[in-house]
Amino acid sequence: MSSKYTSLEKILELSRVSASKFVTKALPAAPVGSRGTFGGTLVAQSLLASLHTVPQDFVPSSLHCYFISGGDPSKMIAYDVQDLRHGRNFIHKQVRAYQSKRLVFSTNILYSREKKEHDSLHHLKTVELKDKPEAFEDGGELFKAKVAGNGNAERYARLSVGLKEIDRLQKHIEAFKYGPIEYRFPHDMFYSRKHADMLEQFVRIRNEVTFGEERPDSDYSLTITPRNDARYNYVAFAYLSDSYLLLTVPYFHRLPMYSHKFSVSLDHCIHFHQLPKVNDWIYLQINNPRSFWDKHFLQGEYFSASSGEIVASVSQEGLVVYDSEETIRAKF
Repeated sequence: MSSKYTSLEKILELSRVSASKFVTKALPAAPVGSRGTFGGTLVAQSLLASLHTVPQDFVPSSLHCYFISGGDPSKMIAYDVQDLRHGRNFIHKQVRAYQSKRLVFSTNILYSREKKEHDSLHHLKTVELKDKPEAFEDGGELFKAKVAGNGNAERYARLSVGLKEIDRLQKHIEAFKYGPIEYRFPHDMFYSRKHADMLEQFVRIRNEVTFGEERPDSDYSLTITPRNDARYNYVAFAYLSDSYLLLTVPYFHRLPMYSHKFSVSLDHCIHFHQLPKVNDWIYLQINNPRSFWDKHFLQGEYFSASSGEIVASVSQEGLVVYDSEETIRAKF
């Protein structure tokens, strides 16, 4: 693999400074065109930190996260993991993220003990995929064609300060090509002119993450990596679950993407239904139940592209400010 590829493990790596406190090893980078820390980094690192404090036969069931202050990409993040309840079958954790003593993020995480001997009612929502990932467009190539190329760059520059510079466009392309997440988008992802209640796409993690059944024969103080613990799949999924979710709001309103004036995530929720195999393509359905008073609510259901079974459900609310639809279309 080319050295240009960004390793998710390096992005999320933590140092343990005490039994319940962790500090990042790398600065929390902002997405291209943004000033604040990528929310997926906070969600994933908080989950990773808490995983170090639970036994190996416990897996995350759900996360309820709140983005409290904008993360500063120039400062390391400290994570404080607190026990709320440690039961025989369920463990409740709270993780708080600080930068220079300023609280930037908080999440409550529910863990459940893996059970294999009893499953009285078994049901997983299943979808029949009409198309394979190959029928969708590579995210980077689509961005080059629809946003950066074919005379479109000037139009998008009128919408977004972050797309006015050529080098910024190139950074977007490189993020698609070398970043930890691979995308397959519909051809009208960046500007849909049709009425749509649902957006379909495919995602997966580029770096290899184990998803075998074997786990190390040691206690849960061992450093968790993609190679020694299958539960790292949950961490990687938490990272990708925040990517191209809130950004998709314009798709449901027949407006071009990147047309917002201001955007910040408010909360983020994940319910895990089974182990997400993040190196395999995951099929995603997104809908937008509400956009009102600049607050936008998105829901996503993630399915295994091979079995069609649901893997996880995600919801997110964000404060995203747009000009009027007429103003946006006039600029574009």
